[in-house]
Amino acid sequence: MSYDPPKFQHTITLPLNRNEAACVMDDPGQQLASLGTDFIARYPSQQELQSLIGQSIGIDPARVVVTAGGDEAIDRIMRIALTGDRKSIVTHVPSFEMVEIYAANYGGKLDAVPWLSGDFPLDALTAKIDSTTALVVVTSPNNPTGSVLSVDQILAIASSAKLAGCQLLVDFAYVEFADINPTLDLISQDHVMLVRTFSKAWGLAGLRVGYLLAPNAAAANLIRQAAGPFPVSAVSLEIARRCLVGYQGQLQTNLALVKTMRKLLADLLELCGAQPLPSQGNFVLAKFVDAKTIWQELAADGVGVRKFPGAPSLINHLRITCPVSATEYLQLAQSLCRIHGLDFEVQKDALSQTLLTIADGNAPLPLNAPTVSVTPTQLNRQTKETSIELELNLYGTGKSAIETGIGFLDHMLTALTFHSRMDLKLKCVGDLHVDDHHTAEDCALALGSAIDVALGNRSGIQRFGCAFAPLDEALARTVIDLSGRPWPEIHLHLERERIGQWACENIVHFFRSLAMTLRCSLHVDVLRGENDHHRAEAAFKSLAMALRQSLTKTSGAIPSTKGVL
Repeated sequence: MSYDPPKFQHTITLPLNRNEAACVMDDPGQQLASLGTDFIARYPSQQELQSLIGQSIGIDPARVVVTAGGDEAIDRIMRIALTGDRKSIVTHVPSFEMVEIYAANYGGKLDAVPWLSGDFPLDALTAKIDSTTALVVVTSPNNPTGSVLSVDQILAIASSAKLAGCQLLVDFAYVEFADINPTLDLISQDHVMLVRTFSKAWGLAGLRVGYLLAPNAAAANLIRQAAGPFPVSAVSLEIARRCLVGYQGQLQTNLALVKTMRKLLADLLELCGAQPLPSQGNFVLAKFVDAKTIWQELAADGVGVRKFPGAPSLINHLRITCPVSATEYLQLAQSLCRIHGLDFEVQKDALSQTLLTIADGNAPLPLNAPTVSVTPTQLNRQTKETSIELELNLYGTGKSAIETGIGFLDHMLTALTFHSRMDLKLKCVGDLHVDDHHTAEDCALALGSAIDVALGNRSGIQRFGCAFAPLDEALARTVIDLSGRPWPEIHLHLERERIGQWACENIVHFFRSLAMTLRCSLHVDVLRGENDHHRAEAAFKSLAMALRQSLTKTSGAIPSTKGVL
């Protein structure tokens, strides 16, 4: 038996199948570059991180065992617990797949109660704990359902385990996302071990750092001896230490975003006719009429979600990780809306209002990129309606190569590129046999996303820009704030139905879509003019100059009193 999730037959551009979260560090590249050769040339020491974890929780650091991810802690405990005559692992299903895999590796066998939804089956589980039980394992929030156990329920299980002469292992990999963190209520229990990780909420899955809180120092030493002397790399230990010391604020910001996205996602799934389970993880499990088809359709759009073909209780269920940015959510929402025949515009409006609510609560969207990029940003956007290839350099010379199939859009993007001094290559093949809407919209979404990625944490830029641009009798003004909060106010006063092949209503829509994924406050007003071609071109040129001003490089600080954008 091995860990073998389903494989995709398509290229996945949005992986929402592994419960990964945004990294709390806004400058991971700089952090890694600053480590020096000692972190590579010398064997690592866990003492400093171990001490910090103990201090942060309020326990003796000798009780902390740092492991290669939370799952490696489970592996060690299984190895120790299953050495005697007791071979039963009492747990619940569905749950984290590695529990069964590790148990089988050491001759154990699950004795599990079903818990897909609803109240936890406390009486049924405690009834299974007896003299044959090697270990009791519970996961809260549970993976893949997101359900949680109460403190009283965990304590009741711990009491039953103690009476039977075995221990309780609680997997708290997702506990930061939950409404309540019971860690402090459980660390005084002498038969309870708690598994925690930096992989999920902290967004350090690639570093493989977890830890186990043992009942006492002697138990911790026994668990340490179940692995080699250096299970975690020095680089991973140091990055985790720096996160614990310096990124608590960003952690809370990320958690607030996940909870908001979780609600948005659950509401969208209900609109799609699915049945989402209440979740306190960074994911939502939902039941569909035909989950296999939905899984395949999402994958065809580049969206990867998790299905469970080998779990009878999860037939027609899909687990979807919460997106960590507006761009990710929009890609997922557009795909789900297409599959279920829903109006994608409604979802974009809902997201806009939600992002404004987040901003009012001083919890802006986190970013995955570290700083303003000076190297080209490449982005491919594939949907059933358009295929876009894009390359962007924020600080270029104004060079462009634009092919959208809409002549006036090509003309406007060329003007935008030239006057903003960005370099832009953009090729779009869209469903122009239908109309120009999808091509214009997706080009705007892709361009906004590329600028957003290139901006990183938005440090080192002026942030605000304001510019007027005339074109003969027309005069336009753009005011932009790269605030991280999307808000478009677009007033072009166009009168014709079309300019060339481009519908005037979709020119307005282009600016609105750009503001959404660029995550900026964008005010574009045509103040006067008689010729619609002149009005539109003046608007694009004023946007270009305002954007260029907002991107002006500064000392390097994040231009916000909150310290984040």
